[in-house]
Amino acid sequence: MLREIQTESRKTRQIKKWLVLLTRMLALAALVVAFAQPYLLDENAKTGRQLVSIYIDNSQSMRAEGEQGELFENAKNAARTVLSNLPNEAEVQVIDNALSPYTTKVYSPAKAEKIIDDMELDYYPNDFGKVMQRVSSKYVSEGYASQHTFAISDFQTVGYGKGPLLDSGISVSAVQLKATSPRNLSVDSVWLEEPISRPGSPVKISVKVTNNGRETVESANAVLRINGVQQGVESFGVAGGSEYILSMSFTSAKKGWIEGDISVNDVPVTFDNRYYFSLEIKPSIDILQIGANSAAIAKVFGKDSIFNYTATSTGAIDYASLGKYDFIVLNELSEISSGLATQLEAFVQKGGVLTIVPPQVGKVDYNSLTTGLGLATYGTVVPKEISIDGEDLKRPFLRDVYKRVPANVLLPKIKKSYALQKGVNTHELLSLKDGSPLLTKTQLGAGSVYQYAVSLDASYGSLESHEIFVLSILKMAFSKSEKQRLAYTLFDSEPIYLNVSEPGAEALKLVGENKEIIIESSTAENTFRFWLNGEIKSAGIYSLTTADKKQLANVGLNYSRAESVQTFADEEKLRAFLPGIAVNSTGTSAAALKNAVNDLQVTTPLWKVFVSLCLIFLLIEILLLRFLKS
Repeated sequence: MLREIQTESRKTRQIKKWLVLLTRMLALAALVVAFAQPYLLDENAKTGRQLVSIYIDNSQSMRAEGEQGELFENAKNAARTVLSNLPNEAEVQVIDNALSPYTTKVYSPAKAEKIIDDMELDYYPNDFGKVMQRVSSKYVSEGYASQHTFAISDFQTVGYGKGPLLDSGISVSAVQLKATSPRNLSVDSVWLEEPISRPGSPVKISVKVTNNGRETVESANAVLRINGVQQGVESFGVAGGSEYILSMSFTSAKKGWIEGDISVNDVPVTFDNRYYFSLEIKPSIDILQIGANSAAIAKVFGKDSIFNYTATSTGAIDYASLGKYDFIVLNELSEISSGLATQLEAFVQKGGVLTIVPPQVGKVDYNSLTTGLGLATYGTVVPKEISIDGEDLKRPFLRDVYKRVPANVLLPKIKKSYALQKGVNTHELLSLKDGSPLLTKTQLGAGSVYQYAVSLDASYGSLESHEIFVLSILKMAFSKSEKQRLAYTLFDSEPIYLNVSEPGAEALKLVGENKEIIIESSTAENTFRFWLNGEIKSAGIYSLTTADKKQLANVGLNYSRAESVQTFADEEKLRAFLPGIAVNSTGTSAAALKNAVNDLQVTTPLWKVFVSLCLIFLLIEILLLRFLKS
């Protein structure tokens, strides 16, 4: 019996050893297979290379504070989380607002993380459409099988309109970061309250300050500096989401170009706290009358120091000096020669203002000027015996010269007038009660041409002695000064037009405090313009100079205020902005970002299954050793 028991025990121990060995071998095999990272290919998945694009909004609105600190640092942390969950062989494209050179290449997750570590806030505004175009270009040109973009931004924008057309294979995970209490004061624009600025006289300017947040700012200060010297401080309060217009003034003893800036104190978004502007202080408006002497015109301009008035006949015109005038009046010329017409066209194209007053005689020949420029053409003289239409006083041309439009103003009577046939770009400023034009305006290049339908002689009516004539011709004289633009926007692709003396073919420079560049410029149709081409990245005052350091003008350059507005796009707006593209919102937590990365996988990983099997086999082994008796 003992021999039988011993034999049976030996067989049981042998079976136990084989079972334990089997479970150990299966556990080890499962562990080896798990490290091999097996997977099952999804039936509907695309095979081939996958492009993963990470867009980090590094615009100025990302300076705002979120629940976990500055939004920009939060965005970089979110990008690092995405990269840490990507496989080592992933192809990653990193994109910023400036579309830097590295955005055209792909990197490993480790290299992409270094690029993100070095990324800094920039002054380029958020342009999500251009970002997605860069993604699409890379995806299509290199033949990737699939693509996914992680867009990390506050999606601050004035409003998304129609976005770019993209390949339907692109998908987007929108990771939206939100500020805890968005507030931001911005100085948005500065303009002149009066059309002329003279040395020694107060220069009045208007300043628009906007409260882009929701909370009311009870007290803030705006500081005006001219040529680096503080000239005034204005206190104000502004409700949330509202604008406030400040009136400020300064006095300059010198003529020429001045440098100015308006600043407010506001945190944390500070890029829009200062607004730079430049202004040319002119001692007077230069006026030239060509043709017959007019007592009415001389009475308006001849005795006021604000005007530098000159009268000349057609035979004594100095064509070379026409460009120095702001306002030219052609008074009672029967014809305009082709040579004079050419010079006048150049004068107007460059920004000058021209007014035509027809002669007493009933026939004129202005074809050399009117036909080529698309001006109103003069016909025959028509008897009228009619007055000006009183509704014209409510039009913009004259409306702002009255504090209150008179109810029963005595309007001038017109006995006869030329029939004016309006050109394509001509519109009426004053008309008669029968609907025929009395005064027209045609915009031409940077300047404008005004045309009266009547002579100033008494035989044509009482316009010459009426206040409407004085007001209208003063409006024309001041109209060039009203066009003086005080500032421009950085990173704008549009050219900057300046009324400067002929710069010639020499190289021109923009010179700032710490920056000097040679600009691309051209003179077309006697109008000078130049482009920034994104070479200047810092706001400030820059001098336009020649190669021999002669200053031609000053230019105030400011950052775009598009990032100042505290409005944000939601998922619905993003989908409308990118039609046909799969757009989904993704949370900012590490778990949400990890799940979003896992959703990119075109295969089902099985390593977790084999790790579980390994643990199960080890557990079976433990149970065998403990409970299976030998």
